[in-house]
Amino acid sequence: MTLNTKPETISQYCMVSSVMFKKTKTGKDYAELTLSDKTATIPACKVWDVTEEVKEILKNYDVLYVDGEADNFGGSYKVTIKNVSLPSGEVPISELVPNEPIDVEGIYSSIKAEVESFQNELLKKATLGLLEEYGEALKSISAAKHVHHYKRGGLLRHVQEMLNLALCVQKMYPVANRELLISGVIFHDIMKVKEYTYNHGIAGDFTADGVLFGHIFLGAELPKRYVSQEEAESEEIKMLQHIILSHHGIKEWGSPVEPAIIEAVIIHHVDNLDAKTYGFADELSSMDMGEVRKSRNIFATVYKHELGNYEE
Repeated sequence: MTLNTKPETISQYCMVSSVMFKKTKTGKDYAELTLSDKTATIPACKVWDVTEEVKEILKNYDVLYVDGEADNFGGSYKVTIKNVSLPSGEVPISELVPNEPIDVEGIYSSIKAEVESFQNELLKKATLGLLEEYGEALKSISAAKHVHHYKRGGLLRHVQEMLNLALCVQKMYPVANRELLISGVIFHDIMKVKEYTYNHGIAGDFTADGVLFGHIFLGAELPKRYVSQEEAESEEIKMLQHIILSHHGIKEWGSPVEPAIIEAVIIHHVDNLDAKTYGFADELSSMDMGEVRKSRNIFATVYKHELGNYEE
């Protein structure tokens, strides 16, 4: 899917990472899919007038051949599906899953080595415990369903970029604890793994726990899992918990508490900066020079000027 700004017809294999069955106002069945190929993930793709046969196909298969019409409407790329059919042969999943362009093993090894060098033994113990349990998930899953870092490996890329930003800020404000920052960044979003369903690393619908609790609540008790009962009452573990609980910044954005320590302030802002910047860069990649777009994907108006360093 090339995400052109003009209408186009598509006929290709796609991975289906989520399916929701709905009804129109007149009571007719339709479906909303999230479709992916190696280049993009497109949510809210419509299949109108869904038959029982099509329902069974959508429920039981995650790779389909799709015929449809695509368009960019109001800054949001949408696909209206005319027909779905089963693959005629084996389709390599690697060709259908969008991946972040990063060295996954290299980045993960670098992060783990950094944690292993910690002077604070309690932060080291808790963070290595997290990496032991969730390291493979960290290397593979997306950080969100759309908006930012939504490709396979997106969470690892988000963590690495946040670490780069946070440690740059820490050099200017050395009062912030470097090791607490690193641990906080690694912990802050890891419970996305329990918040979403995942298909080959791509986030789909919310899980029951995601709906009922969300990744912030699910993550808040996580640091205690890797330490003793006595250690769980330490300053280090309490500060990690506070960072997790406050990383969305304000209550209106989902945090039950607001940042009360400098490390939490830094993590909140670099989290937001990285997500917003990724979203803009991703939007610009599908825009024409001089185009102004009101993007529903990132909830912003974007202009593509001639001075940017755009990849061809």
